[in-house]
Amino acid sequence: MKLALFALAAMLASPAVRAQESASCKAYFQVLKADAGTPGLHAGLDEAQKKWWDEKGQKKYSGLCLSGAVMSTDKPRYLVIWSKSKTIGQSSLPADQVFGQGASALQATAPTTAIYQSRWDQASVTVVNVIYDGSMMLPPVYFESDQHVWVLFPNSRKVLEGIVKYLYQERVFMSATD
Repeated sequence: MKLALFALAAMLASPAVRAQESASCKAYFQVLKADAGTPGLHAGLDEAQKKWWDEKGQKKYSGLCLSGAVMSTDKPRYLVIWSKSKTIGQSSLPADQVFGQGASALQATAPTTAIYQSRWDQASVTVVNVIYDGSMMLPPVYFESDQHVWVLFPNSRKVLEGIVKYLYQERVFMSATD
């Protein structure tokens, strides 16, 4: 059943996603966001993030691929979630965009209380590993990244760069000689 779902997702994927998946992916990630004023989570990169990923990120961090549809059990999969305490809400994301995860599983990743003092110049992100059996490894990693370019202008591209750099330090990317 899982193989059939994977084959269907691969056939329906865009050419750019299929090209990236056909490369030697060692791990996969998907970006989810809880936007203010909009209920639930939304998958995908914003314009600045997509431009950086397409032009620089996937080259610099080869082997790390952007796709939430991969149902592989032999390669690590990560969900990167921008949210604040209790802001995930009732998610309506299709399971083929989030490694098969349902709304209740995604809601379980939201921090229930503030675990640190928020700073105006930091973005708070949750990183959760979807393990081989399709469940999520909890507790997730709560990650902060520098997000400003100029004093008052946040930059989501910089946050994505920080997260991708963090993910690229996972064991799967270490060479055999490390």
